[in-house]
Amino acid sequence: MVLTEPERRLREAFATGAKVDVRDAATAEEPETDGPGWGPERTVRAEVIRTLLLGGADTRPGETPVVHLVGARVTGRLKLVFAEACCVLRLEKCWFEQAPQLYGAALRVTGFGGSYLPGLAINTATVAGNLDLMRTRIRGMVNLANARIDGSLLLQGAWLSHPGGVALDGSRLEAASGIVGREGFRAEGEIRLREARVGEALRLEGAYLHHPGGDALCAESIQVGTRIDCGDGFRAEGAIALTDATVGRAVSFRGATVEHPTGHALAAGHLQVPELDLRATHWDGAIDLRHGRLDVPHLPTGPSAPALRLDGLTYRALEPHLPADRCLALVERDPDGYRPQPYQQLAAIYQAIGHDDDARAILLAKQRRRRATLRPLGRAWGRLLDATVGYGYRPWLAGLWLTALTLLGTAVFRAAHPKPVKPGEGAPFSPLVYTLDLLIPVGGLGQRNAWYWPAGPVQWLAYVLIAAGWLLTTAVVAGVTRVLNRS
Repeated sequence: MVLTEPERRLREAFATGAKVDVRDAATAEEPETDGPGWGPERTVRAEVIRTLLLGGADTRPGETPVVHLVGARVTGRLKLVFAEACCVLRLEKCWFEQAPQLYGAALRVTGFGGSYLPGLAINTATVAGNLDLMRTRIRGMVNLANARIDGSLLLQGAWLSHPGGVALDGSRLEAASGIVGREGFRAEGEIRLREARVGEALRLEGAYLHHPGGDALCAESIQVGTRIDCGDGFRAEGAIALTDATVGRAVSFRGATVEHPTGHALAAGHLQVPELDLRATHWDGAIDLRHGRLDVPHLPTGPSAPALRLDGLTYRALEPHLPADRCLALVERDPDGYRPQPYQQLAAIYQAIGHDDDARAILLAKQRRRRATLRPLGRAWGRLLDATVGYGYRPWLAGLWLTALTLLGTAVFRAAHPKPVKPGEGAPFSPLVYTLDLLIPVGGLGQRNAWYWPAGPVQWLAYVLIAAGWLLTTAVVAGVTRVLNRS
């Protein structure tokens, strides 16, 4: 193979790992997108690079061979399908005519930092170290499905562009250290990390993901050793999917903006993580946390807080610690309507910290919300329980009703004149005792059966007091039973 001048320089530098920069002072600052106009002095054939990676050049004892090329126009396709690279590959600030095909390859540390590529296929490949895509610009899909990276996937400052499609497919990707997409990382198209396994962290602080109408980040069933961080200016136009994800320490959206108004901004059903921070700058769309298992959720609050789907969510504490009515507002905005479990879970949290009054208020709100789902007869009975004993959570209401009815009956019966059932027998008439005798449905004080009233309003009041006594007693028993059964 006849080599050009830059190709000869690259071959000679291979044995010692020296960097070959084919730029000159006049072209050093040209953007990589200008690559089509670069001349022969900056052109290297992909075939030459492949030959070097497969050991097609002499090495020197004691030296580490490296293919390290800067600022070149790479023509042809760099193809290492199921091949084994013998050395580190660093192609920096290069322009690629065709998308490299490295799928199934066994690679050493590999980097395309600052380069322009029309796509990249490294699926099912193994990388013995970091995969460096920092500050790259890739127009087309980056395919990392089923790949294994022994170090980190570095995406700082990269721009992946595949509008309407998948910008990065990392399905079932294994990254032993982590995935880092900070410092202005941008993706147009879906970032797919379904069933990926990340040893340490997924860091996307300040990143911008653009896939409106679809999933901006699909990380369903992902497993992450420590944390997922989508905060500090992170922005997504499209949904975030963390369904069935498992994270060792924390997931954070603090200071983020997520916009998916036509569906769930965050789909995190069955999420398992000790700490979940949802205090984003802005949520446009609902949040699905159903059947998740958390230790401490930091929930969004305020009038602009998104709707939360909470059925089946369990947690041990709640941050920030808010008055019960503010937390109730989040529960009652559930798009699924009434579900008993979120109320029970919230009440248990307040009870655990000794706020029994708040816990009872939450359980009372639960019964009132449930009442709206019942048939007319059930709603009527529920209203009676609510008015008389607060469904058993406010038993003192029964005392107020009994006191009011006792005062009313005593006042009316004192002004009227009853007739004795058996003249000359029994105890003298007492308005107070007579009223109490009517209100007590079981037993007697000897007044109800000793006196009667001629037909008229007073007689009907007596009947009303008897009925009220039975209703109050039944309501108290039903309310106390409901509390004991925690229904």
